[in-house]
Amino acid sequence: MRYSIVALIFLVALAGCAGSTGVVPVGPGVWYASEMRAPALGGGAEAEHATLTEATSFCQAYGMTLVPIAMGPGPANTAYGPVSFSTTFRCEPAPPPAAAPAK
Repeated sequence: MRYSIVALIFLVALAGCAGSTGVVPVGPGVWYASEMRAPALGGGAEAEHATLTEATSFCQAYGMTLVPIAMGPGPANTAYGPVSFSTTFRCEPAPPPAAAPAK
């Protein structure tokens, strides 16, 4: 029982070590997303993956493709390196599938 309580407290504390802005509009047809992850949760690499996954899913929900305008690590750094990542992007219509070469 005691270990269960300690594990629960640890998991609740660890869950608080991640944050997201979600996808927010920043201009006509321009969107922004940002994620932060503690080093124990993968740090900047996981923040980058989560941000780009969220932005891609957002565009795909509208049948469009992600077009990054700017992206990179955020200002949050630790001794272990960056722990945040952000991207500003547009969603554009997906290009039509390439035609098969004629034989």
